[in-house]
Amino acid sequence: MLVKAKSIHGTLMAPPSKSHGQRLLLLSCLCENSNPIQNLGTDQDTQAMLKAIQGLKEAKKEGQNTGTIYVGESGFALRTLAFVGNVFYEEYKMEGCGTLLNRKHKSTIEILEQLGLSVAHKNFQLPFIISGQIKNQNLVIDGSEGSQYVSGLFLLAAITPGSWHLQIENLRSRAYFDMTLALLKDAGFLFKRTQDNFEFHGAQQLKSSKEIVEGDWSSVAGFLVGAAINGNLSIDGLNKSSLQPDSQLLVALKQFGGKHRWEDHTLIVNSTDQKLPFDFDCTHCPDLFPVLVVLACAANGKSSISGIERLKNKESDRLLAMSQALDRWGIHYQIRNNTLFIEGKGKVNSSNIKTHHDHRIVMAGAISSLLNPSGQTLEETGSVKKSYPDFFKDFEILAN
Repeated sequence: MLVKAKSIHGTLMAPPSKSHGQRLLLLSCLCENSNPIQNLGTDQDTQAMLKAIQGLKEAKKEGQNTGTIYVGESGFALRTLAFVGNVFYEEYKMEGCGTLLNRKHKSTIEILEQLGLSVAHKNFQLPFIISGQIKNQNLVIDGSEGSQYVSGLFLLAAITPGSWHLQIENLRSRAYFDMTLALLKDAGFLFKRTQDNFEFHGAQQLKSSKEIVEGDWSSVAGFLVGAAINGNLSIDGLNKSSLQPDSQLLVALKQFGGKHRWEDHTLIVNSTDQKLPFDFDCTHCPDLFPVLVVLACAANGKSSISGIERLKNKESDRLLAMSQALDRWGIHYQIRNNTLFIEGKGKVNSSNIKTHHDHRIVMAGAISSLLNPSGQTLEETGSVKKSYPDFFKDFEILAN
């Protein structure tokens, strides 16, 4: 698919946040009461979580002891429901599809086994079967591979009887764990915390309140970058005080020379003549990496993006995928240790972009069309349904 864009102009309503909506769904099946969740997304990941939660509630109602939890292509659903499933089943099978089948889930499985559960798997990949009872509630958890399985563990522990002591080391994507913890606290979860050491009694009674899913910073990141490169964009629906780590994109845009301001609840981003190189650490927000590469190409000079060691086990190897794109765009770059250095020149070659069926690569590729009047050709575009089904509908409106 050939995509072209001269600028990003107009008004956009941010799509619902995957990270916020999926966490609210998880809490809904753990709380004593049930309240409606407003503004749930129609993206594939949120809908996969919704169906899985509905299945768990039905299993509880019918008194089923075994079952299958299907998570689609959602890594977050897998890494949390693998734990939460223990509340509902004595034995359960985790299944998924797409790129999730190619990814290893070693950290999730190892923590399940630390709990005393049995996990039958082949090479740490889906499908796997979980069974048994929790025997260990004093755990030291390595969070270097991300925070999703840590969130899953805390959701399980909060309502599981016993005296819990959980110590987290080397936590990555910390803000996403903070989001889980904040929602648990809102539901009544009590704990004692000393840095990343947590002590609490389980079997707590959680209660949900009426919730509205906030807008998704991850989904609109591409349009924010596009507006900073060339345009003027107003976005409604974002939470200025959001715990979503991708809101930190505004830091990179400011370094780049883009301007932003808030008018009530509307975020306004516009470009300037400045196109400055920037330095950004994406350790805690790896979903921003593809579109940050595009922003670095738009700059005049050497930008650095650090925190790249976790990019291999996403929907694709994002470091490899964007390195391939940089090669085709004719952009010089270097990878040293945990940092990618990019020599931006304000423009790129028009090329065919291999998307690896990764929604973030597709969206970044579309925004890169701003950097060449001939546009860019994307290998496929269907993968955006995973997170932002209306991306190209909104792109067509804003880019023309």
